[in-house]
Amino acid sequence: MVEGTLFHDHLLATKFFVPSSSHPLIARPQLTTLLNHSLRRKLTLVSAPAGFGKTTLLSSWVQSFPQMKPQAPLVAWVSLDEDDNEPALFWTYALTALDAVQPGLCTQLLTYLQTQQAPKPPLRNVLQALINTLASRSEQFLLVLDDYHVITQPEVHHSLTYLVEHLSPQLHIILATRADPPLPLSLLRARGEALEVRTNQLRCTDEEVMAFFKKVMSFPLPADIIQEVTARTEGWLVGLQLLGLSLQGHTNPSDLLDEVNGSQRYILDYLMEEVLRRLPLSVQTFLLRTSILERLSAPLCDAMLELRGSQECLEFLERANVFVVPLDGQRRWYRYHGLFAQALRSRLEQTEGQAVSALHLRASRWYAEQGFLTEAIRHAMSAHDWPRAADLIQQEYTSVWGNHEHAMVRGWLEKLPVEVLRVRPRLCLAYAKTLFMVAPYITIERWLHDAERALRATGATSTTQSAETGAHLPPHGPEWENLLGEIAAYRAIITGYYLGEGQSTLAFCQEALAHLPEQNLVVRAEIAYAQSLAYHSRGDIVAAIHSTREATALAQAAGNISSTILYTSRTAYSLLLHGKLHDMVQVAEHAAALGTTPVGLPHAMVGSAYIYHADVLREWNRLDEALELVLQAVRLSEQTETIVTLYIGYTVLMRVYLARGELEAARSAFQHAEEALAKTYYVPYRRDVYVIVDWMQFWLASGELDRATHWAEELAQQTNVPSPLARERQQVARSRLLLAQKRPTEALLLLEPLQVDAQRQERVSHVIEMKVLQALAYQMRQQEQEARSALALAVRLAEPEGYIRRFVDE
Repeated sequence: MVEGTLFHDHLLATKFFVPSSSHPLIARPQLTTLLNHSLRRKLTLVSAPAGFGKTTLLSSWVQSFPQMKPQAPLVAWVSLDEDDNEPALFWTYALTALDAVQPGLCTQLLTYLQTQQAPKPPLRNVLQALINTLASRSEQFLLVLDDYHVITQPEVHHSLTYLVEHLSPQLHIILATRADPPLPLSLLRARGEALEVRTNQLRCTDEEVMAFFKKVMSFPLPADIIQEVTARTEGWLVGLQLLGLSLQGHTNPSDLLDEVNGSQRYILDYLMEEVLRRLPLSVQTFLLRTSILERLSAPLCDAMLELRGSQECLEFLERANVFVVPLDGQRRWYRYHGLFAQALRSRLEQTEGQAVSALHLRASRWYAEQGFLTEAIRHAMSAHDWPRAADLIQQEYTSVWGNHEHAMVRGWLEKLPVEVLRVRPRLCLAYAKTLFMVAPYITIERWLHDAERALRATGATSTTQSAETGAHLPPHGPEWENLLGEIAAYRAIITGYYLGEGQSTLAFCQEALAHLPEQNLVVRAEIAYAQSLAYHSRGDIVAAIHSTREATALAQAAGNISSTILYTSRTAYSLLLHGKLHDMVQVAEHAAALGTTPVGLPHAMVGSAYIYHADVLREWNRLDEALELVLQAVRLSEQTETIVTLYIGYTVLMRVYLARGELEAARSAFQHAEEALAKTYYVPYRRDVYVIVDWMQFWLASGELDRATHWAEELAQQTNVPSPLARERQQVARSRLLLAQKRPTEALLLLEPLQVDAQRQERVSHVIEMKVLQALAYQMRQQEQEARSALALAVRLAEPEGYIRRFVDE
């Protein structure tokens, strides 16, 4: 595996290697001067169609820096490809490139990026930290993003826009692209912050064409022919290089020039034919069959072609200047010029289409042997060898699970035929996990059902095979049992979270524990978390606290920092309901401390801890602190798309604004809360158990009585609410509406049994709330003694923990 690791390091390094040429290059002083001026701008855009020499121009320019001046910028280069559309991966490569030219510059940021478990890492925080880091440096940096046209993901464009707009003077960015990216170019242009190098500036002049044929192709042409060549090719560098290669077998250049006319596509096709025809047949075959590779190395090509001698062939192509670009200084990795590779692949499909799948399959095998599972998966899919692709994904997903690459795993799995996926229980479970909060409960449950069915089918097959062979093997081994336990554990989580069905959730937990080994701490932590969800749905907050603390301890023992923060934050929430506000703040601060990284950025999972902490600050009437903290939480949750907590965060923000008397700001926060909840494929349970009482307060405070009444009418139509706590919260919200409608007697009838249950379950925060509402109802009925008695009990419970807004807001 040492050799595989070596190849892996070399392959990764090719993304950061400044392409170099082993052949002479023509001087282009006007363009060099233009690029020198670009160092005074934030952004330089080099935009032109394929083959106009964008990469060659930039690489030769930056390689001249040591000769230019000692204060030249440090150059970080990234060669992009289509797989880099995942935002976190894109910025991982960009930061790695910067870190490579100044070791330690971005090391902590990279560590932070790679340890986030949210759907998306908080890129804006990362980029702000990068801006601050660069601002403290005296060096100048230049980041070149080559082939930026392959980036199509809007989130990458948005994050790059943010960086450009807030860029410190120490960093300059250059994009080489075939098409203008969706960045605010007109605004940057108007501010004088962008420089553009476009097609007309990249076209070769007569003088440059003459120098090209003389110095690069060693095939000087007379001046009249040069003018004709320039006119026919319109100064297109790829056309010039193809023409130069084709002319080497012609005694009369004019004969060939007569055929070179028309569009760039026609010129490319015609001259490609001429170039290939002059190469040895074995080299032609090599070019065509290796054109399916994004990057080439001799061992890879040997394995794919089932022959030896690829290194000699690659070196021959480089010497012959046939569009082969070395990607490292040791000549281990190469790539073809993009336009050349595209033309070769098209020709391969036409001449040997039946062989393409076999070539991809061999490439997949080689990559898998070297440990490049992502590349192995890509080639297996290109070969349409779906079972192989599925087996490789099963190997790879365990290494990427637990960070921000869930979307990548989901993308792979969605490319597989359903019949291939559904017979692999581990992948069915993986797919179900990637769908959390991006698909309805029923869809996730269906995939978990498929996972269990596929797993039991493998057990039945194992039993049958054992009976047939007479082998005395247990039909279900430890891995089989463990996977069955993991499926049941995830069922428990989604049932508890989506539906609040406490009894079913606890039953799934018991099933999971019956199968899981003791050493599977991560999943045992998930089970304890699911149990806390079940107890919470019942209103049994003391048991919920016990379970979240158990989950925290297990996650911490497993070394899973993200889950530890999540479960600690959940403990804080339960303490809030328990009425232990000071303990809750300590736990929330502990979660935040766990999530404070060396680089000073918050872990993506600390958003919920900030939210609950902010709610206590609001209760203590420390409204400025509460506003600052909840805004921080909301921004973090927005960046990371942690929609699980976002609607609660906006609801707390709404309450803070209401306490500050800022009704329009509260309205905006409420609308954002509604939108965030709608994105989670929610059922009424999660709205009602967590936020419906707060939403009712907003509707009544903002005069939206019709909205509140409509909700109550919908509530009357509900027939089955399995969660006792959700039913309680619904009735408390309804009692608030009844009080607003001057119907105190009905409100009292609702509240009395509810507060008895809340007292029995030690949910002190809810008891205080209901006692205050009872006091208001008694006051409406002019029962002053009863009102004072209810209020006195509320004050006695509230005083030790410092409740303020619970009384002021009523």
